[in-house]
Amino acid sequence: MRFVDKLRRPALGLVLILAMTGCGESGNAGDREPGGTESVKTESGTAKSDEAEDGTAENGLAESDEAEDGPAGMQQDTETESSETEGSEVKREIVTIQDKAYESFSRFIDAYYFESKITEGVGSFIGSNIFFWEPAEMYEMVIDAYEHTGDERYYRMIREIFEGFKLEHGEDWAWNEYNDDIAWMTIACTRAYNCTGDQDFLDIAVKHFGIVWERGWSDDLGGGIWWRTDNNTKNACINCPMAIAACLLGDALDDESYYEKAVQIMDWVTANLYEEQTGNVYDAYGIDGNKNHWASTYNQGTFIGANTLLYMHYGEKAYYTRARKAADFTIDNMYQGGVMNNEDNSTDLVGFKGILARWMYCFAMNCGQEDVMDWLEMNGEAAWENRNSDGLTATALATKTPDNVTIIPYSASAAVAVLNNCRGDRDVKLKIADTIDLNDFARCGRMILSGQQGGARTIETVGANAYLEYTGVRFDEDCRSLQLSLAADRDCTVEIRLDARDGELLAVLEVPAGEEPGTVQAEIEKVTGRHSVYLVIPEEGRKLSY
Repeated sequence: MRFVDKLRRPALGLVLILAMTGCGESGNAGDREPGGTESVKTESGTAKSDEAEDGTAENGLAESDEAEDGPAGMQQDTETESSETEGSEVKREIVTIQDKAYESFSRFIDAYYFESKITEGVGSFIGSNIFFWEPAEMYEMVIDAYEHTGDERYYRMIREIFEGFKLEHGEDWAWNEYNDDIAWMTIACTRAYNCTGDQDFLDIAVKHFGIVWERGWSDDLGGGIWWRTDNNTKNACINCPMAIAACLLGDALDDESYYEKAVQIMDWVTANLYEEQTGNVYDAYGIDGNKNHWASTYNQGTFIGANTLLYMHYGEKAYYTRARKAADFTIDNMYQGGVMNNEDNSTDLVGFKGILARWMYCFAMNCGQEDVMDWLEMNGEAAWENRNSDGLTATALATKTPDNVTIIPYSASAAVAVLNNCRGDRDVKLKIADTIDLNDFARCGRMILSGQQGGARTIETVGANAYLEYTGVRFDEDCRSLQLSLAADRDCTVEIRLDARDGELLAVLEVPAGEEPGTVQAEIEKVTGRHSVYLVIPEEGRKLSY
């Protein structure tokens, strides 16, 4: 990077239940990890237990026994709004943060997304100041929206944008001198693979990770990856994203060598571009020995993200502490606990806060950081309140976006990314004794969810090992069985796994074919602590109704 058709939301039905039975009450999860420095503290004064940190590498949230009234410093929005766009059959009330995230994304797509009428299956973003890394990051915004909703349109867009990107930039991006440009798209393609199971996404991600690693890593300045092929500076904006890409590829390929590269990268970043006392992530380290101490949202965000993924993989508290300090620095030092209202003076900076929100969300959801989620939600609410009459918000989230200015798409994407990454669904913070609704998932992949609220809903598996992820679920030692209520178009197997899509198999439930949801139950071995729970449907082409 350089410094210089209408959508309808699938209604959130509340019918399919994953009931986890035979369980007692569990204790509070607390807000933050123990064992850090004195600056790592909880707002409530309650520390988490060690066992509360078990989880997976992406998108989940710990439960709390206390009710959540809203984000800190913000009055809870109780005003009901309605939206009626061309082609809509009915007015839709916009009340929840999920509604607002959907609406903001829809308005963005209305304004900036082009689906080719000549070349089938090709889509792209239109507007000014779009080159390579900007569409890569807007692509991640689409992936965010799909993971949270399972919307069929979003699923198709994942393929369409990929095809459009290849038409414009080719399938070999080594011509691009900016290593970080390639790293951003490598992350997006790996995430697209997780959503779809399409090998093309994974192959191109592996290829380009290798290109950047081979030409970028050197022993100069003690290690690290060069920002560009002129080999003048080693920047946070290439090293932290490459560490994230390595973690994601390590999971996708079940290849520990990628995690070893991520550790190698982040050891160098921590030694050379990180201020341990404050949590400030520096921008760059030049071959002349000078360092740029400038702190930016996207560097803070990718540092947080890389350390979160490493923490979830290795369980070492140092990674958690670094992520927590970087989050604290961002919230307290860069914004004094308030709304992000800057980065509006450059066509590059305007999208930075969307990257921060994505990886802060990953940290908050996986590590139970409710204060971080509250801050993200405060920013999301501000973005919503300051949209213009077209439903678009420019990057300065606390400033009303006027109607008489042209907003470049990457600027408008920041608010959308923030809204899609502050979905701290309070009812996802569950004890195992609770009944867990299907629609409370933190993330989905390889499936399409359809149907209207109050009526029948359907899961269609469009890839092998389709999954729904429920993160931050606390088990009690009295848990002995699981129940699932649904119907299938034909005999179907549903696996319940812990902490990863291919993690420990907790139970296998055989769902018989039928039209009306029925209850299936399986006994389980003793499980304690907090875990991500995955519902995995191994076979492609299954349809389950509830």
